[in-house]
Amino acid sequence: MATTTPSASERPFQADAARAPGGLKRLPPGPRAPAMLQTLAWAVAPTWVMDHCAKRLGEAFTLTFAPSGMQLVMISDPEAVKTLFTAPPEAAPSAAANSPLAPVLGASSVLVLTGPEHLRQRKLLLPPFHGERMREYEGVIVEATRKDMASWPLGRPMSLHARTRMITLEVILRAVFGVEAERMEALRGAITEFLTPVQPLRMIVLALARPSRERPTGGLGQALDRLDAEIYAELERRRAQEDLIERGDILSLLMQARDEDGRAMTDEELRDELVTLLLAGHETTATSVAWAIERLVRHPQKLRRLQAEIDGEEQGAGEEYMKAVVNETLRVRPVVPMVVRMLMEDMRLGGYDLPRGTRVFPSIYLTNRNQRVYGDPREFRPERFLQEGPDTFSWIPFGGGIRRCIGASFAQFEMKLMLRTMLGELEPRLPSRGRRWRRGEWVRRRAITLVPIAGTRVVWQRRGASGR
Repeated sequence: MATTTPSASERPFQADAARAPGGLKRLPPGPRAPAMLQTLAWAVAPTWVMDHCAKRLGEAFTLTFAPSGMQLVMISDPEAVKTLFTAPPEAAPSAAANSPLAPVLGASSVLVLTGPEHLRQRKLLLPPFHGERMREYEGVIVEATRKDMASWPLGRPMSLHARTRMITLEVILRAVFGVEAERMEALRGAITEFLTPVQPLRMIVLALARPSRERPTGGLGQALDRLDAEIYAELERRRAQEDLIERGDILSLLMQARDEDGRAMTDEELRDELVTLLLAGHETTATSVAWAIERLVRHPQKLRRLQAEIDGEEQGAGEEYMKAVVNETLRVRPVVPMVVRMLMEDMRLGGYDLPRGTRVFPSIYLTNRNQRVYGDPREFRPERFLQEGPDTFSWIPFGGGIRRCIGASFAQFEMKLMLRTMLGELEPRLPSRGRRWRRGEWVRRRAITLVPIAGTRVVWQRRGASGR
């Protein structure tokens, strides 16, 4: 009996060897789909692309993007991730300087810098986000959460993600910028305009465009100009204040920071780091809290266990289960799906000898769901983290190595406080019309983050005496 060979369009995710830079070696296999189709799919459905490629091609595969033909090798083997993250900085630096975000963040952003300049900036930024200093912001986080909760429509469906974004913006304004009441609205307006979500069509255009070092134009450029004007005005105002040395907000601390040579950060450096904190610390934490509630409301037993811990009903109740819920949420619903490195020398990763010049994407999304590490990796099971947690390089929601997110501890701290405040007073449940998403809300792209498609639709009600 005669057989026919399926066309490339009929088998877009079957293996197809990719030619490495220079054409000398082979990269891991990639989809057979045309580069334009791969680019469009990545722009609108990145998790679908990663899931299908991993299922058909394994823990290492190559994506090809149009129109430049740029190839990206994605890896999710924890050993390969460890090799990359622990490589010398000069061997595998970040490739963020060539991303579409670089002109927005600025040349002095810790996410863009490499080498000694990156290490200097990182050391200046670290102190406010760790230890007892971080705990000084506890009251700010709890107060911002309760203030917003007071306006929630109890008993009626609401999209939680929009509210968590308002809460984390308030925290940014007070804990990071430390602005007084009279300056709050002007800066809030500039930040809100800047953080307006990029529409799906615009995301496709950005995905197809070549990386540019030029400052954005159009609406985004105008919003960035307004934000920059507010930031520089705040820096000038802050330098004129006599109580700068007594202030505890992060901006004031950064203005007082000095490197090993006694140099302070310039206004341009401060501007770039503040914009970076806005992008990296506002949307990500807000989305992670929304994802946590989205997961808990579909797992009532786990929700009740967490509430019992919050209420102190469990013997020796502390915050172990809260930590587990936060860690599992970050594992199964990472907000940022990957990071990127540029190989400056040949390197063996995931069984492949990758040549210098290869762009490698350690997939946070796939590594956190590696089936060799996690049983039923798609399932939400905070209990995974109650005993011995996974290896460092099997759980990478904040990246890893010397480029691990500086605000990781602060983000987890903020998540726990927001969840404790919400669930200590209110009870979430699925709206009746949300039953069609009983297994969970789908993931959609919002700029560079992965968010719940319906914004975490829930109904809140006061916890009764029986629930406490």
